[in-house]
Amino acid sequence: MDFRYGIHTIELFHRLSKKSFNKVFQHLKSMNSGSLYPDTTYHSDKGIEKYICTSYCGQGVVLYLFKQKRSRNKTSKNIACSIRFRLNPHTLLHGKYSPKKVFTAKGNQLKSLDNRMTGLLREIGLDCDFEQLTLSRIDCCLDFFPESQKWVDEALRVIRRSPYMKQYKLCTFGKEFPNHKEKDAHSWRICCKTTTLTVYDKTFQLMEEDLLENYDAPMLRFEVSRSGAKFKRGLSDEVKGSNKEILKTVINESEKIIHSYMKKLHADLPFVRYSDCIMRIETVKHSATRKNMQLLVEKLSDCKSYAQAVKNSELSENKLRTARKQFEKLGVQPATLRDTAGIDELKFVL
Repeated sequence: MDFRYGIHTIELFHRLSKKSFNKVFQHLKSMNSGSLYPDTTYHSDKGIEKYICTSYCGQGVVLYLFKQKRSRNKTSKNIACSIRFRLNPHTLLHGKYSPKKVFTAKGNQLKSLDNRMTGLLREIGLDCDFEQLTLSRIDCCLDFFPESQKWVDEALRVIRRSPYMKQYKLCTFGKEFPNHKEKDAHSWRICCKTTTLTVYDKTFQLMEEDLLENYDAPMLRFEVSRSGAKFKRGLSDEVKGSNKEILKTVINESEKIIHSYMKKLHADLPFVRYSDCIMRIETVKHSATRKNMQLLVEKLSDCKSYAQAVKNSELSENKLRTARKQFEKLGVQPATLRDTAGIDELKFVL
């Protein structure tokens, strides 16, 4: 099965003076009617106004302008202003949005990215370059290209039944999103303060956005979105001082980064069919452990999440710990594939 690693999206941040803010704001406002508009859904305790500019979407860039309202006790020169860029590097470099493409920084792509972004900054009236922006977020991803859609469906089914880290919480689409139940059925997302981990059916997303083409093949994306500060931890000062070097390092280590999260989800063990897993459990000598393992497999098959399965099983933490160790010895996951799936085994780490 084919797979690849790369960067999908990055975010960049820059503080502005009031004069620079007004200059950029007026430029964007004059470009196209309706291209710059206030975000009515954004609320800030600090009284910050947010504006969204979509004029550069065709180049893979969305701009967000932030301006703090002046309070009675503050002078105009104390107003805090900033700008954020949400950037799809592949689109910016190639001038066309290709929904399945990712940025891999091959050849001189990093230098070209620097030049293109610096040119855009000059165009909107900012006297700075790409390296003077603060890299605030990076989305690195692993894409799987299996032979069938069944593999994607089963992969999502078992991954949402994996135990995840305690500091993370499950994130679902709210009712404000159209078709939110369908979105949740084709994706799984957990997040903490600095990191969001998402696994989703890319083909379904393309279909929803009316970007699906006749030749589109099944695709599963495993995406790790982390703050720039989180990615910078452990890097040398020389690397930290350059956005290009940070991106180059993240791309080179993206496989290691994503595998570390997969390991935390126990995804380094293969998933097998329900009947095959039960047969392997029968080889465990201790009857009480064998019974607990069978119970966990049954509940994971019935429930949609690991937490709910554990709750319904009423197994203590000690019994669960023993059962998990036995599954590791057997070399399989307690979450199983359906016998009717037509797939004998599923692995994420290849």
